[in-house]
Amino acid sequence: MRIASIECGRVLAILAVMTIHISPFSNPFDPGLWGDPLYLWLGGIINQLCRFAVPLFFLCAGYFLQPRLNQNPMGVALRYCRPLLLLWLGWSLIYLLVPFNPVASVQQGYLPTMAGQWQMQIGDHLNAWLVGGMIHLWFLPALMLAVLILGLFRRVGLPGLALVMGALLYLLALLGGSYGKPLLGGEWALLTRNGPFFSLLFVALGAYLKARNWRPDTALSVRLLGAGLALYALEAWGLLRFAEVPLNRHDFLLGSIPWALGLFGLLLANPGWGEGSWLARQAPKVLGLYCVHMMLVVWLMVFGPQGKHLWWELLKVPALLACSLLAYRLLEATPASRWLLRTR
Repeated sequence: MRIASIECGRVLAILAVMTIHISPFSNPFDPGLWGDPLYLWLGGIINQLCRFAVPLFFLCAGYFLQPRLNQNPMGVALRYCRPLLLLWLGWSLIYLLVPFNPVASVQQGYLPTMAGQWQMQIGDHLNAWLVGGMIHLWFLPALMLAVLILGLFRRVGLPGLALVMGALLYLLALLGGSYGKPLLGGEWALLTRNGPFFSLLFVALGAYLKARNWRPDTALSVRLLGAGLALYALEAWGLLRFAEVPLNRHDFLLGSIPWALGLFGLLLANPGWGEGSWLARQAPKVLGLYCVHMMLVVWLMVFGPQGKHLWWELLKVPALLACSLLAYRLLEATPASRWLLRTR
């Protein structure tokens, strides 16, 4: 069952993910380039306003998977995860084999160029096994683990424990991540964004809402969304003000939960939004765009305009979107599209 508003929301979410990764008014390779307070705030706020995306993806996964989990929980969970596992392995291999700087690989040799790239990609042995060949691919193992845990709890007849476990893991993830510095003096070496730490709660919430046949109204959803945004902003400001935790450090905070639930409820309450629109037509491409876009982020950073150019910061996101859609179209025409893009 496809809901137009949810489909459009997913497309806006992948655009938000692209925005996070292309980093307008921020340069991960030269942090001082946009180091003026105005641009630090601007870049940080843009980054954080896009953080609805991944929670929305997780909620959608749990919500639409729930009806099938009732019949054969572990069988359905395994069938759901198998193509995601192949997708993760395939794209991990691609990102490990394709040079971030093809020109340098030709001039200096493939192996010398790739040595530094591989160190960056898989040098962190503690966290790399839950990420894969490129940093953004963490989402796929996180989703798979959440679905498998949810299926296991349903198999033993204790679906509510998935929510309890998800809430506990969520709190642990905050303690070891964004709240680590003020509460523990530093973050854990284990990056708690990965794995089921954050994903399980949202996937389980999505399934719970579907099982309860949740029928939100627009007014309630807007209030929930506004409260979540306010709490998230308060947390981010407080961590910056009192613990000097940078704005763009946060993947999730406590406010992410009501923020994502409010947004999801708003989309459910208005299923006709975007019906027949360009956004709705792009929805089947979301997973493929998620996988392919990060290589284009790297190439735009390597080969795009260097230095401090306001015009380029404004064009970064539309340029990445256009390049990603073009790359999707080219890959779609190849025999590998079925496993690279999950087109069928």
